[in-house]
Amino acid sequence: MSTRDQILASAWKLFSERGFEDVSVRDVTNEAGVNLASVSYHFGSKDGLIQEVVKKVLNPANQHRVDLLEGVVSEAGGEEEVTLKQILESYIRPVMFPDEHGSNADILARLAARYLIERDYSVPNSVLVLFGEVFQKYVLIISIKAGHLSQEEILQRLLFCIGAALHYQSFAALANKMAGKTPTLDREKDFRELVEFVLSGFSSE
Repeated sequence: MSTRDQILASAWKLFSERGFEDVSVRDVTNEAGVNLASVSYHFGSKDGLIQEVVKKVLNPANQHRVDLLEGVVSEAGGEEEVTLKQILESYIRPVMFPDEHGSNADILARLAARYLIERDYSVPNSVLVLFGEVFQKYVLIISIKAGHLSQEEILQRLLFCIGAALHYQSFAALANKMAGKTPTLDREKDFRELVEFVLSGFSSE
């Protein structure tokens, strides 16, 4: 593994465990077993390192969304035949099952919290481009299934979907614990129920 990859792997691990703000550059280099100057050489600064981790988290998730959508459309026999439920499953699944694209729920939650608290953080251009592609593809195909909604309304509801998924991922175990229940989660069951929940948001009724 190259020095750059060692640093990225260590940053990923520490950011997942402790969050972005509580981890120093020295923490990362100590974990990676490299010298302090190597972060400046490869990433410029801690912010540059974080930006690379953001790309490593979000780009695979969005590419997975694109791949899943193309897969269900192909299997169904075209855009007219694929169901809205299948479309939403493809959109939400990368958040509920981040391990399928090489991520994990902890780093997703940490990243969401970072952007929620500090909304002026910059987003890497490659992430913005791929997000744009994802939204364009999903808005257009949902327009076929939910013609009563404008493209702006569809985009808003897609954001609601991810908000619900991230919130559930982050707080379901804690909520069960506070309710005195054993915090054991069935991700497949929860995923199916979440899809049914958000599906109603695209209904014409």
